[in-house]
Amino acid sequence: MVQKKRGQKLISLSVALTLFMGIFTAAGPARAAKSELVLGSTQGIPQLNPLIQTFAAEVTLWPLLWSGLTRRTENGSVKPDLAKTWKSNKAGTKWTFELTPGATFSDGSPLNAAAVKKVFFYALEEKTVFQRKSQINMIDTIDASKSKIVFNLKTPNALFFEGVSDIRLIKVSEVKDFNKNPSTSGPFKVKEFSPNVKLVLTQNTKYFGTKPKISGIRFVKTADPTAAVTSLRSGDIDFMYELPLADAGPLKKDKKLKIIKAPVSSIPVAWEMDMTSPPFNNIKARQAIAYAVNRQAILDGAYYGFGSVSSYGTLVADNSKWQCGEKYGLTKYTYNPEKAKALFAEAGITSFTWWGVSGALPEFDAMGQILQADLKKIGIDMKIENNEVGTWAAKFYPAGKSYPGLLVPNYFSLQYEPAYSMFFAKSGGFEANWNNKEYDAAYDKALGTVDVKERAKLWCVGMKLENEQLPIISPINFDKLHASKANISGIWVESTGDVHLEGAVIK
Repeated sequence: MVQKKRGQKLISLSVALTLFMGIFTAAGPARAAKSELVLGSTQGIPQLNPLIQTFAAEVTLWPLLWSGLTRRTENGSVKPDLAKTWKSNKAGTKWTFELTPGATFSDGSPLNAAAVKKVFFYALEEKTVFQRKSQINMIDTIDASKSKIVFNLKTPNALFFEGVSDIRLIKVSEVKDFNKNPSTSGPFKVKEFSPNVKLVLTQNTKYFGTKPKISGIRFVKTADPTAAVTSLRSGDIDFMYELPLADAGPLKKDKKLKIIKAPVSSIPVAWEMDMTSPPFNNIKARQAIAYAVNRQAILDGAYYGFGSVSSYGTLVADNSKWQCGEKYGLTKYTYNPEKAKALFAEAGITSFTWWGVSGALPEFDAMGQILQADLKKIGIDMKIENNEVGTWAAKFYPAGKSYPGLLVPNYFSLQYEPAYSMFFAKSGGFEANWNNKEYDAAYDKALGTVDVKERAKLWCVGMKLENEQLPIISPINFDKLHASKANISGIWVESTGDVHLEGAVIK
């Protein structure tokens, strides 16, 4: 999904529309080799530079073509990549990374500390429009020797080692003409690329890490999701990028195919309200919405059961290991129509509007209809108004706009650690216009706390505030699904829904 960020934060919906706009080569070409993986998608790849990401589909290429200092794993932890080891000082203001000696780019040029330093300087340049700049913009100075790089930070960051995993190591001298045979640092390199038309990857024989089990990856276009499922069933493609939820049930019954998703999703559905305008500047109005939501019905009816219920009104999923929940005194907002009715009455609310999106996301419309029907039973009239995406976003984005009487469905692809989800609710960039200084302080203190147990307690302070004040209503976290033939293994999915193909095996 197109991702708008204020630093780490996303407006994911815009990206969703790119699911229907991409162009690749026609599906069904003959496989060049038995060990070549053929990926089908409705999306196109317009450009290759990972530090100026433009569409969500590009993230699929990152672990294939570009290494980082560190890398994320399926269970949410971070492991070595180009950096063999790393450490910080007690304050979390100085981070030292020891690099793999002798590593090179695919063209044979050194992938050393000097090359890494250039990448970070490029990412931090004002003219570089890099969506994940907030993960490293606290860097003050960088010291580089042959196999060691030291980052001195302006403010403490206990998760710097994790944030740098998204800084993909490119050859900066190539950025002016990056789409023409770029030198890569990952397990594959580009064999053929025509923007929005064709992409073929082959093994990078100079890769410093574990060599891939497949010879290459070919990206092909499918006319639409239905055609992609047909191509997967017929064997024309091996892997389908982003399987529509509506197609997942029938596909799940096919023993020749399998669905691939993250162990724990951190893609929350988030209903936003303007906390500075009536009626949702009244906490009772927000509480009424929280109790009026039949979360299980939303999950089953709008998302076909693929995901999990979110009961606490926080951006951290209920089943996340970081969720503080009732043990920390968070209120569980279970479906309670009578309580919702009483709160609506106390807030003086009889009607409001669901500000949705037309066409692209049927899940949003299904959510609205389920909520509308439940509200009608308790005498509340919720109008549904769907708009094209530009009109939809312009009403509430960027932060600071007034949009009284609107309940806005949205969703966000967020990393597993609370730093990446809770950043969204900080003052200045949160469309709900919450601007809570206590929350900001708790967040900043947590981010600078190296001790994991102490940091978890501070995240709970922030979650407690979200739970009490309800700046958003998050009814569920949903799964982003992908699908493959049953003989494909080694593919895994991050909590954000981003897919990893670098370890793919064709049996």
